[in-house]
Amino acid sequence: MKPQPQSSEMYKAIQSLQTGYRRFAIGTTLSAFLIVLWTGCATQQRPAFREPVKETPPPPREVKTSCTDPTGGLVRLTKSMPREVSLGSEFAAELTIAAQTCSGNVVVRDRVPAGATYVRSEPSATVNGDQLVWNLGDMDSGQTLSAKVWFKPEKEGRIINCATVSADPRTCGETLVVHPAIQLTKTAPSDVNFCDPIPVTLVVKNAGSSKLTGVKVTDTLPDGLASEGRTSIVFDIGALAPGESKDFKFSATAARTGKFVNSAEVVSEQGVTAKASASTTVHQAILAIACKARAEQYLGRPFEVCFTVSNSGDAASAGTTLTMPIPSGATFVSATAGGQVSGGNVVWDLGSLAANASKDLCATFTTTAGGVYQFTGAVKGACAREVSTTCQTRTMGVSGLLLQNKDNPDPIQVGETTTYTVRVTNQGSAADTNVKLVAEFPAEIDPVSASNGGVVSGKTVTFPVFPRLDPQQVFEYTIIAKGAKVGDARVKFVRTSDDIPTPTSSEESTRVY
Repeated sequence: MKPQPQSSEMYKAIQSLQTGYRRFAIGTTLSAFLIVLWTGCATQQRPAFREPVKETPPPPREVKTSCTDPTGGLVRLTKSMPREVSLGSEFAAELTIAAQTCSGNVVVRDRVPAGATYVRSEPSATVNGDQLVWNLGDMDSGQTLSAKVWFKPEKEGRIINCATVSADPRTCGETLVVHPAIQLTKTAPSDVNFCDPIPVTLVVKNAGSSKLTGVKVTDTLPDGLASEGRTSIVFDIGALAPGESKDFKFSATAARTGKFVNSAEVVSEQGVTAKASASTTVHQAILAIACKARAEQYLGRPFEVCFTVSNSGDAASAGTTLTMPIPSGATFVSATAGGQVSGGNVVWDLGSLAANASKDLCATFTTTAGGVYQFTGAVKGACAREVSTTCQTRTMGVSGLLLQNKDNPDPIQVGETTTYTVRVTNQGSAADTNVKLVAEFPAEIDPVSASNGGVVSGKTVTFPVFPRLDPQQVFEYTIIAKGAKVGDARVKFVRTSDDIPTPTSSEESTRVY
C-alpha cells in the first residue's frame, strides 16, 4: 500500500527517527561482540573445574517513534489536541511552554497543518505563510506560558499539527541600584493665643530605596520662642528602613506676639538632608478699662458708677470678667449687663470680648453717710492681663430746716398774754450751722419775754445763734407777749443759717379784741 504523502516537516522527523534506530542497532551489535570477546578471554583464565558463565545481553532500548511526547532541553513544549472533531467545526490545539532553566530568545513556531485552515490564536501569533510564530523573549526557570490555536478542518482524515521551540541558554548577574532620599514634614497651628502653647509635630520618612542610618532632626526655634527653656530641639532617630517614618512632638511657648517661622532640618550618615518649616502667628487680647461716676451726690440719692471695658488686641478675650468691690458705707442697688453681687463685690461675666470691641457696665449705689467713695474696677481674661481703674463720688448731705410756730391762746383781749412757740427742725441729711432766729411783732402785740436767752428789744425778739443743728435735730423757743390794741396781729418769725443764708420767714396770726 502506497504511503500517504506527508508534510516536509513530518517526513524529516520520521527520517531522523529511522537514522537514530539504525545507529542504535549498530551500537547494540558492537556491544554484544565486545562482551563475547571479553567472556572468552575470561574463560581461558578460570580454573578448569568451573563451568563457563553465560552472559545475557541487555534488552534493546525501546525506540521512540511518537512525536506527541513533550520536548526536552531548555524549554519543555507540550501540545494537546482533541482526539476527534467533526468536519466543519473549529477545534483548539493547546501549547504549554515551561522553562526548565533560565532561557533567552524563546521562540515557538506552529505550522498550520494540511487539511485545515487557521482561525485565530491566543495570544495572537505572527502569521507568516503557514507558520504561526510567538516571540516570547526571556523566560525564568519554572515559568510557564500557554497558547491556543484554533483550526477548522477542511476534509476527513488525520490532521497532524506540530510545533517547535527554540531558546538560548541564559545566565544573569544582578546589581541593586538604590536611591537614598529623606522627607521632613513639619506642622504647627497657624494662629494661637499668647498664653497657649504651640504644638509642633515633625514627621521624618525614608523616601528612598535604601536603609538610612544616623538620622538626626534638629529644630531651631526663632527668637521669641522656647521649649522648656531650650531654643534648639534635637531628636536622634537612628536607622530608618525604606518607607519607614517616625514622628516627634514638642510644644513651644511665645515670649511676645507676632509671626514666628520655625525651621527644622534632618540629616543622615548617607548625606541626604531635608528641611521643613512652619509659620505661627501669636495673637493677644489687650484689655483696657475706664471708669465714670458723678463727682458729687446728695445723701440718700441713688447714683451710678459706670465702666467701659475694651479689647484693643488682635484676638478675642475669652473668659472676661469685671470685678468691683463695694465700698464700705455704700449700698448696692442694681447693675446692668447681668452684674451680680458676690462676696462683697459686683461681678460681671462678659464671656468672650472680641478684638476691637467694647462693653459699658454700670452699677447703682446709695450712701447713708457723706464722704468720698472710691470705686475700683479690675478686668481680666483667660488670656489677657488684668487691668484696673478707679473713680470716686463725694456724697454729701443737704440741710432742710423746717420752721414751725403757733400761739396759745388765741384770741386774746387787750392786756391778756399769749405764748408763741417757735420750732426749727433739720429735715435734711446734713447739719446746718449758725442757725439764727428773729421774731418781729406788730403794733397789736408787744413781746414781754423770751426763753433760751432771747433778747426783747422793742417790737423785736432776737435769739442767740444755734451753733449746729444736725439732721433730724430740733430746737424750740418760746415768747410771751400781750395784747396791745384791738386788731388782727401778724407776728413774723425769720430764720437764717450758714447752709441756707437766704432768710426764711413764717407768720403767726393772733386776734386781739
